[in-house]
Amino acid sequence: MISTKENLLLWEQRIDEANKSGMTIKDWCEKNGISKHKYSYWKHKIITMKEAPVEEVEFAEVTPIISEPDNLVLSSNKYDDFKLIYKDIQITVPNNFNKNSLAELMTVLQKL
Repeated sequence: MISTKENLLLWEQRIDEANKSGMTIKDWCEKNGISKHKYSYWKHKIITMKEAPVEEVEFAEVTPIISEPDNLVLSSNKYDDFKLIYKDIQITVPNNFNKNSLAELMTVLQKL
């Protein structure tokens, strides 16, 4: 089975070949046993992918910190809490954290 990436490459080559042939798309498709619908689908898909902005993915290393709990944080269980460290910011997340609040916090941190 051909992967999507391989299909994209194959169809880029086919579309380039069709353009260089000097034939109409209808004639080229008939000569090569390809439906005009399939040709149009892949041409649109390739154009759309080339126009789509490439989003950069950034990863952050997460290192667990195992230490005795601070004297100020007596109500939390050290085994259920975890810390997020981003640049010079440390955040202790308790075991009963609000997922929506954490998601919003992560969004803010990503913008820093």
